[in-house]
This record gives sequence, C-alpha cells and structure tokens, in this order.
Amino acid sequence: ASGDERRLLSVIQQALASSWGDDALLALGEMALERGDYAAARWHFERIIPQPAAADGAPAWPGYPDTNLDLAAVRARLVLTSILEGSFQRASEELAEFKRLHGQATGRLGGREVNLANALAEMLAQSAAWPQADPPADWLTFAGCETRNGFRAEAVDPSEVAWRVALPRVRPPLAAASAVAEPADSPLSYHPLLWNDVVIWVGQTQVGAVRLEDGKPAWGNSAIIYRDPLDGSPVDLANPRETLGAARFTATIHDGRLYARLGWAVTGSPPESSLTVGTGYLICLDLAAEGRLLWKIMPDEGFAFEGAPLVQGDNVYVAMRRSDVRPQAHLACFEARSGKPRWQRFVCGADTPAQGVFCESTHQLLTLHGRTIYYNTSLGAVAALSAEDGRIVWLTLYPRQRRGDLWQPAPHWWRQLTPSLYDRGTLYVAPADSPSLFAIDATTGMVLWQTGSQLEDAVHLLGAGRQRLVASGRRLYWIGTGPEDGGRIKHLWPDGPARPGFGRGIIAGGCVLFPVREKLPDRTVDRIYVFDLDTAELKKTIDLAFRGKPPVGAGNLLVVGGRLVIAADGELICLRGARE
Repeated sequence: ASGDERRLLSVIQQALASSWGDDALLALGEMALERGDYAAARWHFERIIPQPAAADGAPAWPGYPDTNLDLAAVRARLVLTSILEGSFQRASEELAEFKRLHGQATGRLGGREVNLANALAEMLAQSAAWPQADPPADWLTFAGCETRNGFRAEAVDPSEVAWRVALPRVRPPLAAASAVAEPADSPLSYHPLLWNDVVIWVGQTQVGAVRLEDGKPAWGNSAIIYRDPLDGSPVDLANPRETLGAARFTATIHDGRLYARLGWAVTGSPPESSLTVGTGYLICLDLAAEGRLLWKIMPDEGFAFEGAPLVQGDNVYVAMRRSDVRPQAHLACFEARSGKPRWQRFVCGADTPAQGVFCESTHQLLTLHGRTIYYNTSLGAVAALSAEDGRIVWLTLYPRQRRGDLWQPAPHWWRQLTPSLYDRGTLYVAPADSPSLFAIDATTGMVLWQTGSQLEDAVHLLGAGRQRLVASGRRLYWIGTGPEDGGRIKHLWPDGPARPGFGRGIIAGGCVLFPVREKLPDRTVDRIYVFDLDTAELKKTIDLAFRGKPPVGAGNLLVVGGRLVIAADGELICLRGARE
C-alpha cells in the first residue's frame, strides 16, 4: 500500500492536470481518511473541487482543472472527514453547503444506499455523543505527544507532599533579569516524563528515574540511571555566562527507549571565540534494561543538536544548528536501532541577536503529525518536511524582529522551548524572533491569522481545540481560533498590572492549571490557579504552602496518576491528595 501511495503522489506532483490526476487525489484522500490523517484527506479532496476566484482576485491554490468525478460524493467525503476529525462546527458549515448544492444526491454510506445529506446530518447529530479517546496513561515527550498538544483527562486536588528529589540548578544566561515566567537566578529548565509509573528527568549530563509512588530510585540504589561527564568535566557542567538563552532539558520515550540531548547546551558560538565550548550529544537508553546505553552520537564539527529527538518507526528526527555568523537550521534523521545517520537537510539560515559576538543556547523541538515534520526554526521561517526523506513540503516566512537590547531582550526572545503545536490541520507557531503568534494551514503553509505584539510574553503553548488556543507566560491567555475571532484574545488572567506566571502549566481534567509566584506586601507565595478550559472561570486555587513542610515552589507542571509533579527551582516535587 505504501508503494501504491508513493506512485499516486508521484502522479499529483508531476502530472496533476493529466486524466489520472483527480483519480489519484481521490485515492490518496481515501487512504489518508482510512489511517486517520484527516488534514491530508481534506487537502486531497478539496483539490478535486473547482475553487472560486478570491474576492481580491488572488489566484486559488492549484487543484485539478476539470474533474469528471461525482462532486456530491467528493463533498460528502469532506463532511465525513470533518465529523470523524471532531471538527463539528466545520462539519456543520460544510453540511449546509452540501445541502444547498446536492440536497437530493444519493450514494452508499455505511454499506447502504442513502440520501447523503440526511445520512450525514444524522451522523453529525450522533457524533456529539461519541466517546472521546482518552489520552495515553504515560507522558512520553515534551507537551505530552508529538503534536505538542497533550492533555490529561484526570483532575488533581493535591493536599500534601508525597516526595521530593533534588535537581542540579541551572546557571542563568546573559540578560536573565528579563526572563519570562521563571526566576532570574535559576531557570526552570526541567520537564519530567512518565513511563510505566516511573518519573524520568534529563539534566545536562545525567538522567534520573524514580518511582511515582514513593520517589525512591526506579532501579538499584541511585536515582541516577545514566551519568556521563564530558571530557572529565564536573557533573554540574556550566555553560559560558556570556550566552544568550538558558540550557533546557527535554527527552522522548518511544518503545521503551529514551532519547535525549545531553552535554553542553551551547548551540552557537562566535567564529573567533576564545571560550572553551564543549559539545552536546544524543543518547539512547534502554529503559527495559534499567537505562543501559544503546548508542551515543556526536555531531559533526560546526553542528549542534538542538534538543530531544522525535521518533517514528525506526527513524529518529532531530533539529540541528550549524554555528556561523548566520546560523543555519538543519533537520537530521538517524536509525533508531543503531544511531547511524540516514539523511540531513538544510532548512534555512538567518542572523540572530547574538550577531556572531555571543554564544547562543537554543532548544528548537520538532512537531510530528502523520508523515510530516514541522520545524519552527525561530530564524524567520517555519517549515514542513517529509518524514520519509526530509524533502521540504512548504516553507513559510514571517516578519522578524531585528532590533532590541541584548541586555534587556523583549519577552518573545524567551521562547526558547516553544515548538509548533498541531491541531486538526492547523499549526500554531510562536517564534522567538517575532512578538506575534501565527496560525498556519498545516497542509499548504498559508498563514491563516497572526496576533499583534500584545502576546509577546506568551512563551508556552499549552493546548488547542474547541475554537481556542491556550498560551501562557507572565499571564494566561485564551486566544480565538475560529474564522470570526482568529488571533483575538478572548480571555486573559490577570487583567490588571500583575504578571505572576511562574513555569509551564498544563491542561488536565477539563481545566488549565497555571503556576504563579505572587508578591504580597509581606511575603512571596507560590500557588496554582485552576481555570475552566472553556469558560476561563476560576475554579479553585491550590496553595503550595503545606503545613509543617518546607515551602513548595511553583514550576513546570505534570499531572500523572492523579498526582501533581512540579519541576521547581532545584527540586522535583510530587503532591498527592489526602485520600490517597
């Protein structure tokens, strides 16, 4: 089937206007629909249907010029695609158009001959009661899944500390005083994962694992399952102080193997620098064998790994940066079993605020959906690439912010760990080199909308769906994503002068958990505010000052097994409910 699909793709890439073009599009749409890739299915079906000219005279996206296929059957597939995708508002609008054009059309659906409009209307009405798929029990990569749109189904109501584990502190970078949603003297750089009831975190030269139940080492007598000082350097490896950007630590777990970038977090240094700069590297650990090292990859000279890879099948994908006066973004693919290189593709290059004078520490993560990799380079471009061979499917440019004070950078420059977020055919992007957020059609690369600079402190994209995007930084934002309110702020908290955001929140139990550090007249308190995901109504406040215990700090949140794990300043803390 994969070979057939490649041949069909070759037809639409090389001979779309031929007599086979519309048949190829229909077949590809059916294949995509069958495997659940609804955005790809919609794209193929839409290219069969004649597109009206835009009101401003702009040309329509290239499609098949004059099909002899049954357009009622094609449009029915579009409605079906939206229903199965869960895009009910879109399906309703498409169904209304279908009734206007093909109200009496008949066809086979569900194995029987039916009036298509009536059958689709019945299916749409029933779909609201269809059970929703639960998210995976584990949390296996940054933001929970490879689309970076993960959430937790369970709610949490913590009332006491279950356990605490110390974490090495991270050295602050240049201009840390302007950091967004984290302390100036110690970045909140840890983002733990959950695998088989084991909480796992990655640091700069070590990997730790403890049991979720009691915080004790997952295997053996030490929580550290992997340690590798580079070139005899101490474990608390410090990056140069003259670095733009903080060290960040992420990992991905796939089929019982952990993949991560460790070592020096510097991804770019001045060509004539006298600083001694080490090298970051990729590792693969077998968690089923208690963290045994399977392979380790060093980058070629002049290159650096950006962050943790993503894995699909036997392919490991990772963003890379080539250090130069004009840094370059590359995408590389390695064999998962051995770590052997398969291919590497240049994506783009551009100037950065370091201007070839300072070191840089970047951490660009990839986003994966179906057979497409999305790469927010923060170098003036967002790219979609084929997961099969790295071929660029589309590349979209956006206006860059080129000016600023290196000692007091604008808030958007702290989007160092903000991969694109994919949701039902739309890619949400928050580049570090722009104060805006962008919504991009994930199939074509066309910009659907963009925000103004009022969201420049939105450094975390927490989740999308239900006609809204939730983002956070110093404040918490609900942003409209529909055709009428795309890019508009629908709700924000707080709406006064306070900017208390402190760490990365999470969506769990139909709510948004937002960690804060609030300055009161006589003290500073850390809390977690819990808001309704749909209405933005404040549901409750979790006070982190537990009686008789050392203060619990806010930080990056993870909800697992009914517990709340916080990667705070210098420690990992697990909170549980009183009834547990």
